[in-house]
Amino acid sequence: MSIKVEISDETVHLKQGVSGRTGKQYSIREQEAWGYFLSADGRPHPHPMLIRLSLEDDQAPYPKGAYVLAPESFYPDRWGQVSCRAKLRPVAATPAAARAA
Repeated sequence: MSIKVEISDETVHLKQGVSGRTGKQYSIREQEAWGYFLSADGRPHPHPMLIRLSLEDDQAPYPKGAYVLAPESFYPDRWGQVSCRAKLRPVAATPAAARAA
């Protein structure tokens, strides 16, 4: 099963500040997207959910379009728990969609 993600806006939101713990400046770049997830009972959620994707410092925003969450998005964190830092792969256009464009 793949998790579908749709980008409808290429705006990058920037959060900046100074860490209270380390005193160092930080900046977080994010892009909004729509995620199509399953509900707790395993059925498709009836509506897409607004999510925020973290972008690397030098990463261009994802262009508008349809994507899936790439397998390399998931990794074990420092406590051995499964974590996710979303990496998107474009969904290949179907031949019918390509002809219609």
